[in-house]
Order: sequence, then C-alpha cells, then structure tokens
Amino acid sequence: MIQHNRKIPTFVLCVLALLLIDGCRKDFSATAEHKASYGWEMYELKDYLKSKEWFTNSVMTNEKWKDGYNGLGWSYAKLLELDSLDTENIGSIRTFHRGLIQPKDPWNSTDVHLEILAGLTFAYHAKGNNSEAVKFGSALIDSTLIGLNPSRWHSWAFSHDSTLNYLDLRITMASSYFALAKFDSTHKHLKVVLDSLGSSSLLINDYSTLLGRQKVAQQLDSLQKILQQK
Repeated sequence: MIQHNRKIPTFVLCVLALLLIDGCRKDFSATAEHKASYGWEMYELKDYLKSKEWFTNSVMTNEKWKDGYNGLGWSYAKLLELDSLDTENIGSIRTFHRGLIQPKDPWNSTDVHLEILAGLTFAYHAKGNNSEAVKFGSALIDSTLIGLNPSRWHSWAFSHDSTLNYLDLRITMASSYFALAKFDSTHKHLKVVLDSLGSSSLLINDYSTLLGRQKVAQQLDSLQKILQQK
C-alpha cells in the first residue's frame, strides 16, 4: 500500500509534463523570421513561386521584417515581375523599396540592406531605368568602401547565390552608365571588372568615335556573358 502511494506522485508528474509539452506545441506559431528562412531554402532550390509564397507570409506576419521584403523582391525578380513605382502592380521594385525603409535586425549577420540595394540596381537596369540603376548601385558601392588612396571596397556577394557578386554589380553599372553616355564612369567600372578577372583583354579607351563605342558595347556584352557563366 505504501509502495503504491509512492508511485502516484511520479505518475501525476509525468502526465503533467506531457500535457505541458503538448500545450507548448499547440501554442507554437512560425515567426516572420522562420517563414523567411524557409523562403530562402525554396529560393536556393530555385522554386521561386514557393519562395514568393513564404516571403509573402513572412511580411504579412511582421510588416517590418526587412529580410522578408528582401526575399520577396528577389523572388519577384526571378519570376520577371519587376513592376515600378508608377504602376499599381506589386513586384520586385516596389517590394524592395518597402524593405529599404524597414529597421535592421541586429541579430542577422547578413547585411540585408546591401542585398536590397543590389536587387534594386539589377531590377531597375532590367527595366531600362538606368538613372535609378546607377543611383542604387552607387549607394551599395559607397557602403562597401573600406579604404582610400587607393580606393578599396569590400567584395560584396549575394548571400543566397555566391555566383552573384560585386563584379555583376560593376558590369551592370558600366552598362547603365554607357546607356547614359557617361563614359568616364563606364570606363572606371569596366577597369574594376577586367582587373578583378585578371583578364588579358585590353581596356578600350576610345569613346569619341562610333567605332570605339561599338567596341566598348561589344566588350560589355562579352564580359556579361563571362560573368553569367561563372
């Protein structure tokens, strides 16, 4: 009888523990961070429709979650849903702009702000808005400056696709400046790309003639193809 009474408290404690665990499971709900994290998993698997869905859920859960807008913008871009600020359609550009004004997460080691700037650079360039492309590209480059005389920059790379990096940004900037007929800036960014690649190709200096500009355009196209294959 005494032995039976001793077992009752242990049994009751076990039941209470199980009930507590079960209750905790029922109370759990995924946060904006959890949803964005899974969105990036889908993005890296190239399932952009699914990543778009999860990032949408992320920003619906927390309207200030910066990385949710970041992922949603990149997902839209991969789906070629670029939009612009002067349309009612929601796409990458409008989404990136929303993310740009959100506060930084101090616990996130990734510089989400830079990734949004890069996204805006590529999206605006794809839309043919070269002025905005160089505006946001310049903001990213200025943010990665780590030294002067000579100028040195942090080698930015997209954290969810390491093949996309500062060289892609530079060639995009060179192309946009070329379209704007700002040839000094075109030349500067082309030099960074060629030097970084260790290319034996000569940097074309002739921007004053039609033939020279045609050769620059060919060099831009050639370097873009090289970077796409890396």
